[in-house]
Amino acid sequence: MPAEKIRVSGDSRIEYRSATLNGNNYAYLFSQPQSGNYRATVFLIHGFPDISMGWRYQIPMLVDMGLRVVAPDCLGYGRTDAPEDAIHYSHKRCADDIQALASHLGESKIVLGGHDWGAALAYRVALWHPDLVSHLFTVCVPFGRPVAKHIPLEELVRTVTPTFAYQLQFGSGNLEKVIRSRAEIKQFLCAMYGGRTEQGEVGFEAEKGALLDRLPLIKPSRLLSEEELDYYSSEFARHGIHGPLNWYRTRKINHEEELAILDRQITIPVLFIQALRDQALPAHLGKSMAKHIPNLTLKQVNTSHWALWEKPEEVNGILAAWLNEAAFAEGRAGKL
Repeated sequence: MPAEKIRVSGDSRIEYRSATLNGNNYAYLFSQPQSGNYRATVFLIHGFPDISMGWRYQIPMLVDMGLRVVAPDCLGYGRTDAPEDAIHYSHKRCADDIQALASHLGESKIVLGGHDWGAALAYRVALWHPDLVSHLFTVCVPFGRPVAKHIPLEELVRTVTPTFAYQLQFGSGNLEKVIRSRAEIKQFLCAMYGGRTEQGEVGFEAEKGALLDRLPLIKPSRLLSEEELDYYSSEFARHGIHGPLNWYRTRKINHEEELAILDRQITIPVLFIQALRDQALPAHLGKSMAKHIPNLTLKQVNTSHWALWEKPEEVNGILAAWLNEAAFAEGRAGKL
């Protein structure tokens, strides 16, 4: 049975809300059981280039499980503020904003999920605010622990992860110079979501980045409807792509801040859903996670980076089974 999803317009199951958190205005999607009663609150954090609507296939399922769902547009995206300076986008600052949003909603404990940069941030929320998160699930991006020595991205690409080369392009400042209009943003999104030219050529390669000469020729991805693609294009056009790309300019900032939490561990139950065909994140990158996260469940799906959309039924099934076992089963130590 196909997974149910939230519609990008006119869907009564969600509300668009906003809150001022540590000086920034955040927009977020809000959904809860019709009765108003819920077992727990789950926060869903998106990545790049995505927005809160990236969780459209997961929100109905989680609400059906009796959860209250909060999916913010992260800093720089959609209806949330987009400061110019990259310093505002550090994991610590954004983790503080997530804690502030939880407090705004009257929650001292949340279930937390993340995809892409949202996964990277979710791990950091659990490290910076260990009392806030009861259960953590992430998609695609494995855990990387804080380290004492800073490794510049250029060195990392050269010696360890050549598939991170696209991040050099994304952080360079060059993309926002040539991708400015709504139409240009739409073509960029088509490429990032797996669209191809009539000849079957891709518009993005992990070891190069966005292939700018091909962008005008890229056809829409089958993973989004035309209405959804138009919605995404409009949401990104609100601020442009400079703010979202600031997330790729915080590596040194994050390192310096994380020197204060080198000894912290994530000991809560964690589910990691790994996408086996994610070109930027080959499977071997997640091999060491169990050494650093003692209460880890690892599941794999045969998808590209866009696992949430490509195989939503499978992802939802994995997530629901884990929540029922790790969070809601009677007698479980990790139960809410």
